[in-house]
Amino acid sequence: MKTIKLIHFWKNLVSRPIAKQVFLAAEVNKFEVMFDCKGVEFMSSSFADELFAKWKDRFWKKFKITNLNNQPLLVEIIKQSFITRDKFTVV
Repeated sequence: MKTIKLIHFWKNLVSRPIAKQVFLAAEVNKFEVMFDCKGVEFMSSSFADELFAKWKDRFWKKFKITNLNNQPLLVEIIKQSFITRDKFTVV
């Protein structure tokens, strides 16, 4: 499983372009990726949508997100990105 340490991209992850960079770095190992949030201080909803919700849409359960134990705000932002995207998915 390939680990992508998000802190290598920035400690405050706030833009879609940064999320797209992470997505591209992870896409090489699209079937076994772990996103490590250790050291990340903030994440915007647009970043979470661009990375995690789009990843879920494209590859479904082929990833893990780690080191969110003491980060309830990050957990909520990531959860909301999934919920929001699911509400607006057109079938």
